[in-house]
Amino acid sequence: MTVTELLLEGVQLMILGMGTVFLFLGTLIAVITLISRLLHRFDSPPIPTAAETEDPLLPAVVAAAVAQYRRDHPHPTTRR
Repeated sequence: MTVTELLLEGVQLMILGMGTVFLFLGTLIAVITLISRLLHRFDSPPIPTAAETEDPLLPAVVAAAVAQYRRDHPHPTTRR
């Protein structure tokens, strides 16, 4: 084989490989888009935000729990 024939065969293989990758990625994008549309169709209702569900007493309860834990479990380097 001559150098020209080898280069031509190399270019053909490159085009075939790049085309295969392009088709695979295009198919992958199409499948992901289809699955995304299907999942949006069966989407659950929106999750309420923290402002909608927060109890006004929650910060006080958490602070009391943390204070009690710290009182019952002192850090080893903390001196009383």
